[in-house]
Order: sequence, then C-alpha cells, then structure tokens
Amino acid sequence: MDIRKYMQRISDHKKDTESVIESTVDEDDSHQNAAAFFDEHQHSEPAAPSTSVDLDSQAQAAVPSQPQPPLLLLPNDLGTESPVQVCLQSYPGRMFNSRKRSFCSGWFKGREWLEYSRSADSAFCFPCRKFSLGPNADKAFTLSGYSNWRHAMDSSKGFSRHAHSKEHLKCMALWKEKETRSTAGTEVSTLVNSRQLDRNRKYFSAIVDIIEFLVSNALPFRGSLDAFDTMGEGGSGLFLSMMDYTLRKDTELAEVYRTIPANARYTSHDIQNEIIGLMSELLTEEIVKDVGNSWYTLKADGTQDAKGHENISIVIRYLNEKNEVHERLLCVATTENFDALSLTNVVLTEITRAGLSTEKILSQCYDGANVMSGKKGGMQKILQDKLNREVPYIHCFNHQLHLVVVRAMSVENALEHFFNVCDNLYKFVKKPTVAAQYNGEMLKRLLDQRWTGHLATASVIVRSYDNIVNFLSDIGLRHANRAYSTDIKLEAAGLMKSVSEADFKFIALMVHKILLLLDPANKILQAKETDLYTGLKLVHSVCECIKNLRCDSEFEALWAQCNDEQQANSSKRARYLTKGLEQFVVESSCGQSDEADETECKRLFFSTLDTVIGEMSARFSERNSQLVEALCALDPGSNDFLDSSMVKPLLDLTKTEIVDAEFTVARQFIRTETALSNREKWTTLDVLQTFSGALAAMPTVYIALRHGITFGASTATCENSFSTLTNVFTQHRRSMSHQRKAQLIQLAFERDLTVKFKEKEWHERLLRRFSAKSRRLQLF
Repeated sequence: MDIRKYMQRISDHKKDTESVIESTVDEDDSHQNAAAFFDEHQHSEPAAPSTSVDLDSQAQAAVPSQPQPPLLLLPNDLGTESPVQVCLQSYPGRMFNSRKRSFCSGWFKGREWLEYSRSADSAFCFPCRKFSLGPNADKAFTLSGYSNWRHAMDSSKGFSRHAHSKEHLKCMALWKEKETRSTAGTEVSTLVNSRQLDRNRKYFSAIVDIIEFLVSNALPFRGSLDAFDTMGEGGSGLFLSMMDYTLRKDTELAEVYRTIPANARYTSHDIQNEIIGLMSELLTEEIVKDVGNSWYTLKADGTQDAKGHENISIVIRYLNEKNEVHERLLCVATTENFDALSLTNVVLTEITRAGLSTEKILSQCYDGANVMSGKKGGMQKILQDKLNREVPYIHCFNHQLHLVVVRAMSVENALEHFFNVCDNLYKFVKKPTVAAQYNGEMLKRLLDQRWTGHLATASVIVRSYDNIVNFLSDIGLRHANRAYSTDIKLEAAGLMKSVSEADFKFIALMVHKILLLLDPANKILQAKETDLYTGLKLVHSVCECIKNLRCDSEFEALWAQCNDEQQANSSKRARYLTKGLEQFVVESSCGQSDEADETECKRLFFSTLDTVIGEMSARFSERNSQLVEALCALDPGSNDFLDSSMVKPLLDLTKTEIVDAEFTVARQFIRTETALSNREKWTTLDVLQTFSGALAAMPTVYIALRHGITFGASTATCENSFSTLTNVFTQHRRSMSHQRKAQLIQLAFERDLTVKFKEKEWHERLLRRFSAKSRRLQLF
C-alpha cells in the first residue's frame, strides 16, 4: 500500500472519530460511546501479554480484511514505548562456519528502530513489531528475531535489506506520526473527549497519590473489604478510608467519581498491586539509569521474616555521573536453597533482570558466614569463577567489629558474669510490679546481633548505679512488704549482692570506656559515603587509641574513680576482728582485702585490652594487601599519592591500561591546587568532585579515583533494609506474596525516589506505563 494512501486512511479515520464525538448528546457518556467505537476496531498485537498496542496505534494499523498471524510469545525484555538498545561489552556468540560471531552495539548507530533482546540473543525492529500486522510483516524482525550475525551488515541482506523494505518504511512513517502527535497532544484517543480525559486523569492521580503516601511510609493498605459499598461494615483499611476522606474534601473529585462506571473505579486490590508493581519497576529503572556505565560494588545479606521465608537484600554502591556516592536497594530476592551456588545464581539473576551488567561488578561485600566468605566454596569464590575474573571480597567491617566485641566480652568469666547480671537486672525491672515503682533510667536489652546493646547497658549502669543500688535495697525494707511478693524480694536481694561486689562497678567503667572508643567508628562505617580506605583508617585509629589505654596510669584512673564513688555512697558496716583471735597477733589477712580486689581488676583490665587489640589486628589485616596500598595511593594526604606503580593493581581489576604520564601531571596539578586552597583536609572524594573537569583530560586517573571510592566497607544498608522489612511485614500483613512484600520494602526504603511520583515527570511516566494495556478508564 502506498504511504500517501495509508496516511489518507489515517485522516479519514480521524474524521470518523470527530463525527462520533459530535453526534454524542450526553457529555458524560461521550467517552463511553467513543470507547465502544474503538473497541469494535481494536486488534491485538502478536506479542507477549505484557506488551500491547494502545488505541492510537490500533486505530491506524488495523486492517480487518487481512488474516491475523499466529500469536507468538515475544521476549519480555523488548521495549513497550521505545526501542531497547542494550549496550554490552560482549554479547553471546554463535558459530557460523567454525567462526564465532555475535551482535555488536555499534550496529545501533544510525538505526533508531533496531532493538536487541538479551534473553533471545536476537535483534528486532520496534516499529514493525508495533505497526506491522499483515502478511507482509518481516517475521524475522517482528516475531522470531533476527540472529544471523554473519550477514547482518551485508548490503543486500540483514539490516540494510529490512531497512529499505516497503513494509518497514510504512511502519517507520506510522511510528514517527504517532510520536509527533503524542508530543503535540493530538493522539486519536485525545480527540475523543479532552475534558473527560482530564477528569479521568484527576481521579486516577488521586489513587496514585494515596498509594505513594502509603508505600513511602510503610503503611498497610487494606482490611477485609475491597469496595466502598461495604465500608460501613468496618475493616476497610487505610486505602479506602483515605480515598473516602479525599472524596469528602474534594467536591470536584467526588463529582468525577460519581460519573465513573463501577467497574472502572480502580479501588480493588488487584489494581493496587499492579500500580505498586509499576512504581517499583520505574524506580528500579531509575536506579539502573543512574548507575549508567559505572562500576559498582555488590552487597548482599539475608534474613528470615516472621514466616520463616528467606529475604536476600541486594544493594549496589556506585558513583553517578555527578560523582555522588549512592547505595541503592536493587531488590529483595528469596530462595528455598541456602547453599552458596543457589545464592550466587539468585543474586546474579536479579542483577541481570534489573538491567545491570554483571561485568561491571568491581567488588563484593558480605558478612563472614561460611556460605558467603568461603575461600573455596563460598559465594564470593563462586561469583569470581562465574565471572572468570578477580572480584575482591570485603568482609563487612561492622560485622567484624561486632565479632571483636563478642570475643572480648566473653573471654573472661567475670565479664560474662557482669552481662548476665545486667540481663537479669533488665528482666527484673521490666516486671509490672517493679516497673511501676522504678523511676530511674531503663536498662537496655542485650542483643546477640548488635554489640551496641552492651555499650548502652554499660552506659546506664555507669550513670544510674546509685539509683539502682538504692532501689534494690529499698525493696527489702519493711514498709515495702506489702508492695512486693516474697519472690521479688528474694530476687532483689540476689541482684543487690551481685551489684555490690567490688568488681561490678569497675567492669562497668572499663567496658564503657573501651566500647565508647569503638562506637564512633561503628557509626561512621554505617554511613553510605564511607569507602573502604576510610574504613581502614578509622579502624587503625581506634586500634591505636585502645593500645594507648594499656598502661598503669589508665588503670589507676579507673580504679580511683570506682573507689571514690563507692566510698561516697558506701553503706558497708564496720569491720571487726573475730573475737576468737583477740588474744593472738594476726600477721595475715582474715578475708577479702582491697589489695586483692585491685590485683584481680588490674589483671582483668589488661587481659581484656589484649584480647581487643589482638582480635582487631587479626580481623582487619586487609590493610597490608596490594589493593589497600592502591587505595592508600589515592589519598591526597599520602606520600605515595597517585603513584602509578601502586595504583596499577586497582586498574588491573577492570583491565584498564595505566598511563604513567597522566598520573605524573595529575599529582603535580592536584597538589598545587590543594596547597592554594583554604581547606585543611582533602579526601579522595573531594579531589574527584572538585577537579572532575580537569581530570576529564586524564581518564585513567579519573577512573582510578572513581574505583577507589566505589569500594564499600559495610553491609549496613542491607541491615537497614531489614528494619523496613519489619515495618512492612507486620503481624496483620503476613498473607501477602513475596513479590508484593519485596516491592513494598523497596518503595519504602528508597523513599527519596518514591516521593518523586508526586512530580509531573514521574507521575506522567507512571500513568503512561499503566495505560500501556487496554483500560476501561482512558487516560490518554
């Protein structure tokens, strides 16, 4: 068919549409009549169920007299609104006459219509898929996919032959016409009734706003009911309640609601789940877009929810085009198998499904579990084997600090006894009859997963020791006989005896002092901006501070503080010589002495410090490796700053060829510029962000600096996502599927991106993605 005749058909079709609108009497029913008209002329595209032609393209491309091709399933990674042009460093190969050939990303240049499916390893034509429905359609580019890479660039075959075919030129014209009218707001569907479309969009936008508010705040959606008609029965949930509140406050929206058909009100849980899925899909696409072509660090950690299902948090750390550090929750996966191979396959599959290339993984950061860190069969080793290259593994620094504290606090029986007493004291004060009378600072619960509970407990003991002692002693007084039972009095007496021991207060002061030195490093390591080298410097500084504690003067200061406070509040009875020894000369002690207490506490003090120092030295030995030396050479304060020979191991990870001259010039330039500035301390990130323009002329230096900051030191972001899991997966929401749970966690955790659905651009993208399928309520 000649293109001019085909365009004339489009013009005639527009006139028919306008005549239908003019003949409509009732303004509120005009949309339904016009929609019914298009339903009679609608044809489905032979594609996957998730991809469909909108009314605009259907009205142009429908040819009822032509036979329909058989319905085939297309790959699900092809574009729905525009061609998907996937650029990879390497594509899967196919054998042609004993020679391996593959797709090339350079073929996209000059071919805006071309798209590539990673799952099918085939090329497709986007406009032909969307608009070519007749027998003249090129099945290789619309249904089965073109993969004959040997002849792809032949002038008489492959891409060139398809690009010059009559059917392709016709589809290109239709595609361009649709893009032009979509930009100008003159789509066929827009001609139906612009006022009704505005009303529909206003109503649907209200639904989207409510869903955005609920997901970004991790709030539940629904109760036991799904419709407004039964709201009076109770149990309608927050979604319907907020919808009802919105309609009562907005009279114009309420008027729109009354004109919408009952089967198109979009308040059912199915529509809610679909919108949540689209929001999560768009958010993931935004993360992938922000990553771009950057290398990234893979972080993963797992936990079980209340129903025993495994939840694997997959986080990526990267630098965007503006050299800003980001750590984003890519997804929350699940698996029924917990071996290293299964976990590796799940993580790599989810990364690929999101649209990221696994070839861009620069490093990996997990906890120290054998299934993750095993040198022969752990996930970190299997991932390197699958990628066939070195991907350095970093043991999470926060986990290592936790292991240091756990080891140090359990090596001595006296320390274990101290925390057991604290735990019993916490449980005792939590009893209802005791809690009603206790007015002091509440003790903290000890957690096996987090050592910060040990610091919090020791802090409360140090601050409230006198109040605790007085409270326990008051329980045993006569006037308290009626307030407490005998069991409580006996328990209070036992706790009083343990708390009054000479070493109890000293251990509290010692533990408090040691853990206070570890706390700043622990908090800084949890920050998303902290890179691996910064983490190593922090740990090294903490270790030096703890070594400085190991001296007699520090012990004597602690011992004096302990004795001063005990003597100021001492209620011990006076000591008397046993009457049986009155007629004798006593040459040795007759019982416990202060000197013996001091000797034991001193031994305990040095033993605990030695354990902490030894554990930190053993667990944080990475700072002696070549990789960390390379990261050190990227620090502006280092004597080896931008020494190309030291940075080389870092660039070798990405097979980047080093240029010595660039490092020489960059070192001199940066040192000169930083010396002239008023800033006292410069970090690698400061240098990268401040001199990014000049470093663009020295690409290898620029790449090395970005690589150094990309290395992460902690999986704290994964741990934080588990807190969101707890907020989302509450007791009354445990019937949801894993897919919905994972989407809600991502949307709540990445709240700074989720709230962007309020903005016009994001809102419009969501509405267009929702309208990609045939809908009862027309939005475009």
